[in-house]
Amino acid sequence: MHVFVAVPISNELQEKILEWEKFFPDLPVRWLLGKNLHITLTPPWGENNVEEVKNLLEKVENPVPFEVEFDEVSFGPNPKAPRLIWANGSAPKEIVNLKSNVEEVLEFKPENKPYKLHMTLARFRPEDFRNFEIKNLRERVLWKEKINSFVLMESHLSRTGAEYEIIFKKKFYDY
Repeated sequence: MHVFVAVPISNELQEKILEWEKFFPDLPVRWLLGKNLHITLTPPWGENNVEEVKNLLEKVENPVPFEVEFDEVSFGPNPKAPRLIWANGSAPKEIVNLKSNVEEVLEFKPENKPYKLHMTLARFRPEDFRNFEIKNLRERVLWKEKINSFVLMESHLSRTGAEYEIIFKKKFYDY
C-alpha cells in the first residue's frame, strides 16, 4: 500500500479551482478531481503497517489552525520541462513546522531543500508539453485556505491517474 501525509482542501477551495480550470478547456492534461486536491507534506512511501503509522501521527503536536495562500498557477516543477500544473505560494512557518513535526514522529529524514507550498491541479506527460499551445503559464490567483487538519492518504494508481483515499484524519484544536 502506498501512503503519504497531506493537508486536505475544503469544498469551497475545490469549487474555486474547478471554476478556474474552465478557462483552460483545451489543455491536454489530466485535471485532478476536486476530492483528490491536497497539499502534500510527505512524499508517498510503501507501507505495510498502517495502524502503526496512524498511532504515530496521533502524536503530532496539535497546532492551532492557520491559513495558507496560493497566489500563482504555473507549470511545474521545472518550467522548462514541466509535468504538472500547480498552484503555489509562500509557505507560512506553521505549515513548515507541521511538516517537520510529521517527519519527526514518522522518523523521516528531512529533505535538504526548503519546503515549497504547492498543490497539484493537473498532470501530463513531459513529452506532450511540446504540443501545448500555451508554453508559459503564470496565472495570478488569490486562493486562501484555513488549515485545521492533516490526513494520511492512500494512493490508488490506475491507467487514468491516481485516486486518493483518506484513511486517517487529525483535526487541530481551535482555541
